[in-house]
Amino acid sequence: MSKNTPSRYHPLQVGLHWLVVLLIFSAFVLGKIMSQLPNEPAKITLLAIHMTLGIVTLLAVIVRFIARFRLPQPAHATTGNAFLDWLGKLVHYGLYVFVFLMAVSGISLSMQAGLMPVVFGGSGAPLPADFFDFTARMLHGFVAPALLLLVVVHAGAALYHQFVLKDNLLARMWHGN
Repeated sequence: MSKNTPSRYHPLQVGLHWLVVLLIFSAFVLGKIMSQLPNEPAKITLLAIHMTLGIVTLLAVIVRFIARFRLPQPAHATTGNAFLDWLGKLVHYGLYVFVFLMAVSGISLSMQAGLMPVVFGGSGAPLPADFFDFTARMLHGFVAPALLLLVVVHAGAALYHQFVLKDNLLARMWHGN
């Protein structure tokens, strides 16, 4: 590692990382709760929160992706295994792609179902009887578990680094010295 290569991520990247974790977790849990509820007026508040979380997540991920290329970052962590190192890079970029797809499919669903005036405009129009009538809902429903799987792989890899390889990887994505 050169003396100009930092040992941890920039505080902006750290903050955005943990903000995105919180946003994705919240949106996922709320999405699961909503999927169990009938499409009645009481669901509109939950949809408003879910949709807002999705939009904020998309914006945070775009800023994070730009910051990734503009700010200095630590050298790529290695496991000592070329395949696992390649897989780690693939998972990182996959997380960006799937978060982006999740947000775009949610925005597409909102547009197909005409949700903006109902959820944010107070139009009083009913929610669609079945969101699965819309193509974007199928994509949204496919991307959610795929994204969750990537998150689990990512977290598992971080824990593997921390507790098996004992390379203190988690310190790179935390504030401090």
